[in-house]
Amino acid sequence: VNAIDQLPFVFTDLGKTPQKWQIWGDLIQRKDSNLNQVQQAKQLIRNSTSQDLFAPIQTTPLWETGYFYYQKAPYYGLIIMPIVLTSVFSVFLVLGFAAFRQIKAFEQTAIWCGLAKETAHQLGTPISSLIGWIELLEEQKTAKDDSATNDIHTAMRKDTDRLQSITKRFSRIGSDPSKNKADVNQIIDEAVEYFQKRLPRHSARVKIIVNHGEIPQVTVNQELLQWVLENLIRNSLDAMDKPIGVIEVKSGYEQKKNQIIIEYYDNGKGILRGNQKKIFQPGMTTKKHGWGMGLALVKRIVEEYHKGKIKLVNSNSQGTQFNISLPVERN
Repeated sequence: VNAIDQLPFVFTDLGKTPQKWQIWGDLIQRKDSNLNQVQQAKQLIRNSTSQDLFAPIQTTPLWETGYFYYQKAPYYGLIIMPIVLTSVFSVFLVLGFAAFRQIKAFEQTAIWCGLAKETAHQLGTPISSLIGWIELLEEQKTAKDDSATNDIHTAMRKDTDRLQSITKRFSRIGSDPSKNKADVNQIIDEAVEYFQKRLPRHSARVKIIVNHGEIPQVTVNQELLQWVLENLIRNSLDAMDKPIGVIEVKSGYEQKKNQIIIEYYDNGKGILRGNQKKIFQPGMTTKKHGWGMGLALVKRIVEEYHKGKIKLVNSNSQGTQFNISLPVERN
């Protein structure tokens, strides 16, 4: 409104001599003007004439008393204002949505971490009690005990050690676990060995193939990395639908990127295309009694704790392949 009120204009007589004008300033009368002001008025007359921005001043339909010359203000602000406001609103909308998703993800992560720690806490007491009873039984063993009894004691000891290991894994979720230099090939062997002894209860027709490459040691938490592999193997065993099931684990070193690559493959029924982008989300499961924690924890262990990367390379009715990359520290 202020700009409209200040638009430049000139009133002239019939000889086009400026009589009264306003050029982005105060209203000036010819009698009160100086030469420079008159020249400005004449320049506006020339500009307005070239743009056809003038009109005759008529006191009666047939009687002209002079001319009115004027200029238009460029109202770009009125044109672009809706665009600017829409853009600003869109930015705030996107930022708000991103913040909302971040908060939800943080809350979800906090819930899972709390659940893991509480699980570890609840398991700790009965496991400690079981270990105590086993130690008491071992102290009371006599020479008369047969080998079967000794085997039972050994098996019970292994299972309680296993439970302790699981408890430690859960307790480390949500904290910064300790890491040491380790041989990934050995970790693979330990994970595979655990399932090799238990394959008959899953399927006598499943075989696990391991192909080790020459790889340098990396800084990892061995228990958590072994948990990653065990989760993948367990999922593969649940997904087997072929007469002969195959699980293959390969390790290698990618010198260009200075990282270890673990290629994991099975010939199970695969993951539905609609679920492939959601498999690492907490709570995502296709199992009837599943929690949807396995692959979510796998991703957290690999990417957050070890600064690596896990990705689903492909999955169809013929099988599934995951690749895990772990960075190697430079000397």
